[in-house]
Amino acid sequence: MKSLTACLALSLMAFTIGCASTENAYHRVEYDYDVNVDFTRVKTYDWVSLPGTLRIDQFNRIRIQDVVDKQLDAKGLKIAPRDPDVFLVMYGGSRKTVDMTVMMDYEVYEVGRLKLALYDAKSNEEIWWAETRADLFHHMTPEEKDRMIAFAVHRILEYYPPGP
Repeated sequence: MKSLTACLALSLMAFTIGCASTENAYHRVEYDYDVNVDFTRVKTYDWVSLPGTLRIDQFNRIRIQDVVDKQLDAKGLKIAPRDPDVFLVMYGGSRKTVDMTVMMDYEVYEVGRLKLALYDAKSNEEIWWAETRADLFHHMTPEEKDRMIAFAVHRILEYYPPGP
């Protein structure tokens, strides 16, 4: 009986750790930035559309821009269509990923991604980017999409400005 209880406890602990690591991987943010840039000098930005942006439908582009604008405003960055410090670009879409199961089976599925990138307005060089998973499915309600986008943007902008 003691061995059954110990086995059950170990199984429960392994299950809990497995679920926690999946959750962390799902919400992980990947990012990078130019360490030579003084981000305290970045005060203004303007949105720029690139071909990568076109993979995001119009309604979701508007949702993303609204959330980003509000969060950047809270960080002290303002939209300046004329002579901004940086250009802001959103990229979206999906990529195929593979998950392996315990039984050596696998599943291939599409993963939605949202990436925001800042480019220096004078040099046009990328100075910061961050991306995370943001699955927006056609069957989702507008409210569900709003929540997913708000969460993804919040997670991305946690890494802006980069820390010392």
